[in-house]
Amino acid sequence: MLSCALAAVLSQSVPAAAPGREDYAANLAALYGEHQWVLAVRDICGNEQPNARRALDDAFHHWRERHREIIQDLEARFAAMVKQVSRDQQDYSRNYAKYQSEVLKQRQEERRELLAMPQADRQQLCTEFPAYLRDSRSDIPKRLPQEFAAIYKKSPP
Repeated sequence: MLSCALAAVLSQSVPAAAPGREDYAANLAALYGEHQWVLAVRDICGNEQPNARRALDDAFHHWRERHREIIQDLEARFAAMVKQVSRDQQDYSRNYAKYQSEVLKQRQEERRELLAMPQADRQQLCTEFPAYLRDSRSDIPKRLPQEFAAIYKKSPP
């Protein structure tokens, strides 16, 4: 759900005359959305299981370190797309704030959906989440191999 909404937000910044850019925006949104989903789950689980917060924070730190380059690159690509549709620095600042606001709204929606899950399912997700973050199954390139390959023009590691 989050990546669909992000695709819509990012595709708003794609010039209409740019063939293939909608696919680029959708793939970028999917990768960016995976990071946003991890943030949303971390937020919910940190509140749901405060006694397990340290383990969650450690696992998240580990995940974020493994994804540092990808996350920085995705942020830079996001900013570049916003810059493409901006007339000047002031317009860019306004547009960037607008699109970041949309990303935050979508992450809040993801949190609401997580909170709407049955309690037992949410508790299981939160219990298993730190181990998931430490596992290679949570690697963005493995989770979204086609999208990763489309953006980076290479197969996932």
